[in-house]
Amino acid sequence: MHRFFVQSKLNNNMTVRIEGDDYQHLKNSLRIRTGELIEICDGCNNTFIASVGNLNKNYCEAVLQERIPLSNEPGCKITLYPAVLKGDRFESMIQKCVEGGVYAVKPVITSNTIVDISSENAVKKHKRWSRVCKLACMQSKRDILVNIDKPVKLFDAVMCLQSGNNLNNNDSKKESKRYRKEISFVCHEAEEEHSIDAILEKAFGEKVENINIFIGPEGGFSEQEIEKLNEYGILSVHMGKRILRADTAAYSAVFYTAMRYELNRVNQ
Repeated sequence: MHRFFVQSKLNNNMTVRIEGDDYQHLKNSLRIRTGELIEICDGCNNTFIASVGNLNKNYCEAVLQERIPLSNEPGCKITLYPAVLKGDRFESMIQKCVEGGVYAVKPVITSNTIVDISSENAVKKHKRWSRVCKLACMQSKRDILVNIDKPVKLFDAVMCLQSGNNLNNNDSKKESKRYRKEISFVCHEAEEEHSIDAILEKAFGEKVENINIFIGPEGGFSEQEIEKLNEYGILSVHMGKRILRADTAAYSAVFYTAMRYELNRVNQ
């Protein structure tokens, strides 16, 4: 069954409306018809099977039936801090990382960023990125709607993280009242001592559930940026001997982190 997201909090026997781009996708691309079953999620881990009603010109309604109890979310919350990349590579990276289980995406602007992030252009890009996130959540049947922020300067993002204001739209009010323990690392091709596997083993031992991953742009972070990130407690790690492109490094780090947490949970 295909999955759709709505903004309303879902309850049993509710009737919800699907409209806009989602409705056009349902009607014209997926060719779903009256009476067919779909999945509807509110982006907050509430997912229901629903029956599609009459297809109107601009919308349809669906009646919720039974709740789907199982979650598709990984065992940790991965927040990705990727440098903005050129062209379609950044959108492809977002798509793959959402499919891999990333919890939130916070794009950053670094000294080597070469993408135009003017005010007008940033708004258009963010709108497009948000749509890519949503479609990837639908395709991979996520139980949350992954949020992507507007791009900010690298160390503005770091300062926000250091102050404990790293909460996302998916976090509950209860969680927002307390600081959650987390581990942060930056993937750096010149790192020789510390590996991503070693830092994840440390996270398992400390029962850390929040992981922050920093990924550089084309050409990587500058040495000055790496040194300053390390000063803020963001450890440099390597992912093997091969040099990866920025987008490859991003979804490799996300996939590996999510997979290692799943394996660790299964083996406990």
